[in-house]
Order: sequence, then C-alpha cells, then structure tokens
Amino acid sequence: MSRSPRPWTLRTLIHWICFFSAILSGWLVAGTSVLSQDFESRRGADTLFAKAETLFHENQLMPARAAYEDFLRAFSLDLRAAKAVMRLGQMDIKNKSYLSALRHYQYFLEKFSDSTLVYRVQLDMGRCYFELKRYPEAEKLFRQAVQVNPDPMQKWQAFVYLGYIDDQRLELEKAFKKFRQIIDKSPFPEIKQEAIHYIETIVKDKLTKKQLVSLAGTLGSRFPADLILQRLILNYRVERDLGNYQTSLEEFIFRFPDHDMREHYQKLLVRLKTDSTRVMRVGVVLPLSGKRALVGQRVLQGIQLAINQLATRDKSRLEMVIKDSGLGREVVQVVEELAQDPNVIGIIGPVLTEEVKAVIPILEKYQLPVFTPTASTPGLAEKSPYIFRNALTKELQARFLARHAINELNLYRFVVIYPTEPYGETMRQVFEEEIRSSGGHIVESIPYDRKQTDFKKQILQIGGIADDRLKARIQRHIKRGTQPPPLNDKGNKSRPLVEGGLYADDKVEALKVALELNYDAIFIPGYYDKVRLIVPQLAFYNIEEILLMGGNGWNSRELVESARNFLKTVLFVDGFYVNSENERTVKFVDMFLSTFGQNPTIHSAQSYDVANIFVKLIREGAFNRLDVLNGLRSLKDFPGVSGDTTILPSGDSNKTLVKLTVKEGEIVEQVLESAETPPAPDEE
Repeated sequence: MSRSPRPWTLRTLIHWICFFSAILSGWLVAGTSVLSQDFESRRGADTLFAKAETLFHENQLMPARAAYEDFLRAFSLDLRAAKAVMRLGQMDIKNKSYLSALRHYQYFLEKFSDSTLVYRVQLDMGRCYFELKRYPEAEKLFRQAVQVNPDPMQKWQAFVYLGYIDDQRLELEKAFKKFRQIIDKSPFPEIKQEAIHYIETIVKDKLTKKQLVSLAGTLGSRFPADLILQRLILNYRVERDLGNYQTSLEEFIFRFPDHDMREHYQKLLVRLKTDSTRVMRVGVVLPLSGKRALVGQRVLQGIQLAINQLATRDKSRLEMVIKDSGLGREVVQVVEELAQDPNVIGIIGPVLTEEVKAVIPILEKYQLPVFTPTASTPGLAEKSPYIFRNALTKELQARFLARHAINELNLYRFVVIYPTEPYGETMRQVFEEEIRSSGGHIVESIPYDRKQTDFKKQILQIGGIADDRLKARIQRHIKRGTQPPPLNDKGNKSRPLVEGGLYADDKVEALKVALELNYDAIFIPGYYDKVRLIVPQLAFYNIEEILLMGGNGWNSRELVESARNFLKTVLFVDGFYVNSENERTVKFVDMFLSTFGQNPTIHSAQSYDVANIFVKLIREGAFNRLDVLNGLRSLKDFPGVSGDTTILPSGDSNKTLVKLTVKEGEIVEQVLESAETPPAPDEE
C-alpha cells in the first residue's frame, strides 16, 4: 500500500529555502572572487606595460628593459608580450648590441609569427644585419619589406637602406639613383630629407670627377645639378684647369639664373676673363700695418730676397700676391679672396697662430695649403691637413736638446727647473718624454713661478749647499773619520767633495771643497730674465761644474751681461744665428745686409726658406694646389738657412737647430772641433 506524500509544512519550506540560499550564496561568492582576481591581474599587467613603454619613450633604457622583462615573466600569455619582445630588440639596437637584438627578433618570429608587428621586426633585423656588414642578409629583408610591408613609411625606410647597401658596395651610381627616386616620390619629409643629406654627402666626398661630369650632363637643372656643378668648379679650381673652370662657371650661371650663388659665380667669371697673365701665384698674408707691422715687414723681406734671386724665366712663371692683414682687414676675408683665384697655389702666412686657426674653414673649403713661417703654438699643424709651418716650436727645441744630450754628449741623468707657464711646461714635458724614451733618467723636475726672484727652495731640492754649511759638513766628517753618504735618488742628490787643503793634527787649513752631484745636466726651459737670476744662485749654492741647458729664451745679450761670470758650461739652441760660420748662413746674411741695410732676424730666415721651398716645388713641376700639397708632404732635408728641413706627417717641420754657448762674454755658435790630423810618416 503506497504512502501518500508528506504534506509541506511551513517549517520544512523555510528549511529548504535556507539550504538553497546558502548554496547560491557560495556560488556567488566564488564567482565574485574569481572575477576580482582576474581584474586585479589585468590591472597589474596594464600598469607594468604602461610603465615600461613610458621609460622606453623617455630613453631610460635600463629601467625600461627591467620592466619589459618583469612583464614577460608575469604575463607571458598577454597579447602585448610580442611588443615587449620587440622592444627588447629595439633597445639592443639603440645600444648597438646587434647580435643580441637579432636573438630577440628570432625568438619573436618563433613565438609571434602571426603578430602584425612581424613587418617592423623584419625591418629592424635588416638594420642589424646592415650594421654587422652582413649585406646579403640585410638586402634580402629590405627587398622583402619593399614588396610586402603594408606600412608605406617602413617601405621607404627599407628602400633607403637598399641605397646605403649600394653605397657600402661602392656602387655609387646605383645609390644615387635610389636616393633621387626617394626625393622625387617619397611622401615622407623626414625620409626625403635623409635622401637629400646623403646626396649632398656623396656629391661632396665620394663621386669621382668622371661621375660628376656624367651626372651634370643628364640632370639639367634638377637637384642636385647645382651641387654637382659647384663641386666641379671647386675641383677645376684646385687642379688649375682654367678651361673647364670657366665652362663650369658659365654652365652654372646659365642653368640656375635664380640661384643664391649665381651673382658670386658671375664675379668669379668676370675676374677670370680679365686675368690675362694667368701665371702661378703664391699669396703672402702678413700684417704690414698696425702693431705687428715690424714682424710682417721682417717676414716680407725674407720672401722678397728669395724672389729677387730668381732667374728671369722663373720670375715670369711666379707672382707673389702680397696682402696686408693688419689694420682694417679681417684675415679670413683676405685669405678667401686669394683662395677663390685658381692661379693661387698656396699661401705664405699668416704670422699668428690665432689667424691660422681662423682661416682653417677657408683652407679646407678651397683645398688651399698655407705655409706659416712664424706661428709656433703646439699642435697647430695637426688641426688641418692644409697647414704647414717652418717655425721654431717649443717641442722642436726640447726634442733636439734631449736627443743631442743623450746621443752626442752621452749624458743620461737630468734635473729640470721650469717656469709654470706654457713655454716652460711644454718644453719640460717634451724634454722629459724624449729623455725617458731614449733610456735617460729625470732625477728631479721642479717648477718655479714667473714672479720669483729667489730660487733657494728649488736649488736646495736638487742638492745645493751654501759654502759655510758645506765646509762645516766636510770638517765634521774629517773629525769623525767618516765618509759622506753615497749619492742616491731618495734624498742624497749631492755630497761634499774635498778638492784640497792643508792638514795639521785635527785641523784643516785652506780647505777647498766642491759638490759631487748625482745628475749630469740641468735643463732650464725659461726666458733670460729669470735664467740670469737662477744661474748665479746655483753657483752660490755650489752647483757650478755642470752643464746648463736651455732653449731660445736664453738667446739674449742681457743674459750674458748679467750672469757672464757664471755661464761656464752652457748649451742652448735657436733656429737661426746671424754670426754663424755656416756657408749658407753667411751668404744669406751678406745678401740681406746689402739689400736691406740691416741683419736678418729668425723670422726673415724662416720666411726666406719658405719662399725657396715654393720655388723648388714649382721648378720640380708643381702646377696646382694638389701638387703643392703633395710636394710639401714629401719634403725632406731641404737645405735652408734656418736649418735642414723635413716636413713631418703632421705638417710641422723637423729642423737642425743652431747650438749656442757663451765664451769670453759672447754668445757664439758651438762647433764640434774636428780631430787633429795625425802627422804624416817620415818619408824613407
């Protein structure tokens, strides 16, 4: 018998309602928790990626890299992981770590081959291969980008790189055509400007004259025909090809009637057509007025003497164009006027270092060599391949003295006492470097201030001892029966030496002492006004029987007049000595004196040599600026009155200097005495 269902009571109904409510509540709580966690995770990913992007665009690459790497570790399944990997590669490119960038990009292609960023990655991979000079791999990717990349700007960027690959392969005409196409067709100003810059560079520095002529004939008045004609004008000026120079000027004026340079070239054309002589010219840029006029005049006299000696045939081939760079004329303006004349093959001058520096842009623009006979600041010639000089520099003097002391005098240990000013500091540095490189030793190097008059401190540092202390020290050793401590570099730079005396018991009468020194010579690269104070003070502190050396700052009558009794063994150098017995110098001085009624200075001698070097180059076939440049760079052992001269790769001159000393109160040239000829054997 079946049992009928139990009727629902209110209590039962409430029970089941509570039961199902609890279950539903649990479901809702669990679902809410999952949704909350997912929301927090997404918000964390957004924050971290946004931080990484901000740092990347602010170019803070190290913290940006850390943020992208944190993002990839925490959210590797995020859709932005592809971009994070791409960014790591782009940062490697910025750091020029191209192999590392390629590793990131290879990983990208393996993991995210379906990403829309794949075209950007392939373009960047091409850049990496290009920078690594793996041109076939780069070319393949760039050509692929040009064909299939959907981004128009990236297509043009790839095309730019194809042009650069042609350039690296020296296929310049192919590169030129590609960049011309970019200029004509690219809608992107930045890419077009890059192409313009490249073409300007290739026209200026890379295309041969033959290529320039070919392009000039096909471009008409289209870009860069104006640049090409300007380059040809420059080339023909440098080569002194007057016919083609004139033709190029006329062609430019005809093709570009509205060009900014048309009026300038019109003036050059008129100047060329009115120049009937067309001889080779050398510009002479000197201060012939103003406060430096005396120096300029002495330099000019040397040049004039050299030209006056030329034969009539040589004079007819060469013209000196003298320009005053003194009052009212800017040296840059003067030099540019000369540089624009294709018949000017070089310039003598300017006389000052700052003037030479000022004209460097002009020299390099017009490829014009200057040969200064006077500017002597260190490092000047190294500032441009178009600067040469025949000046007596501080480096030349110091190097010459060091080599002479080591190689000819067999001296190896030196003390240097130098002034804290450019003249002294430069000579000290070069002298010490040369001594050390030749196997010598600098025992002590001590500075002094130009304002000093008392040099006791410096002299005591190199072992000087006053008479009373020296005798007292000797007598103490005699009384004790001891010997002075040996010389060394740690403190004992000198020690007493008994030269004579009368001994009676424990007393010594008529004691004669001297100092024994632990060095062979003292180098004082200062000017005569301080040297004349230092030398007597050295003697006062018993530093006497030793060679004293210096540069041209010593070459003054005032030094001899003030310190003649103390200049016992001295050697200093200069670039010219008017009383030299050298045959070339004697002849030069006689001619100068008879022509100008006065003795030449070193500036006259140096400019005389510079002018004669130009004459020598012309006699040997120099026709234009390039010939002069090559001739100067290869000049060796030119027999000048200011010393045998060789041009160094830097443009400076290496010269034999005049060695001077003091004898009987006069500055004289130090001449090595020849060995006596042995007597002939008796005839049988």
